[in-house]
Amino acid sequence: MAIIRRILHGIDFVCIWAGKLSAFLVIPLILAVVYEVVSRYGFDAPTIWAFEIERMLGGTMFVMGLAWVLLMRAHVRVDLFYQRWSPRGQAILDAVLTLLIVFPLWAVVLPDMAEFAIKSWAIHEQSSDSAWRNIIYPFKTVMPVAFTLLLLALVTTFIRDIETIIRGKRC
Repeated sequence: MAIIRRILHGIDFVCIWAGKLSAFLVIPLILAVVYEVVSRYGFDAPTIWAFEIERMLGGTMFVMGLAWVLLMRAHVRVDLFYQRWSPRGQAILDAVLTLLIVFPLWAVVLPDMAEFAIKSWAIHEQSSDSAWRNIIYPFKTVMPVAFTLLLLALVTTFIRDIETIIRGKRC
C-alpha cells in the first residue's frame, strides 16, 4: 500500500507542478494582448502574430491546468443533490461515472490526439489562420500531453474514490 501511495503522490506532484507552471503563461499572454491593443489602437499598426500567440498561450494554459484543477477538486459542478450527499455517496457517483463514461472516452480520444500531434510534426504544420503562418506542431503536442496528465489525475482520483467508498470518508 505504501508504494501505491508514493505513486499517487508522484502523479499528484507532476500534475500540480504542470498546472502551476502553466499558470505563468498568463504573463506573456497579458503582454501580448497589451502590445496588440497599444499597437492596434495607439499606432494603427495591428500585428499579424498576436491572435496566434494569444490562442496558443491561452489554450496551453487552459489544458495544462485541467489535471491540477481536478486534483484540487476545484472544477465547477452544477448540481442539486451531489453537495448534499455523504462523501461515500459522492465517491460512488464519481467512480461509476468515471468507469462508465470517462475511461472509455479516454481510450478513444487519447490515441487520436497523439496521432493528431504526430502527423502535425511529420508535416511541420503551419497555421493557416493568419498571414504569420507560424508553426503549430508544438502547440498540438500540448493536447495529448495535457490529456495524459488529466488521465493520470483521473486514475488517482478514481483510486481515492474507491478508497472513500471502502472507508466511508474522503482520503
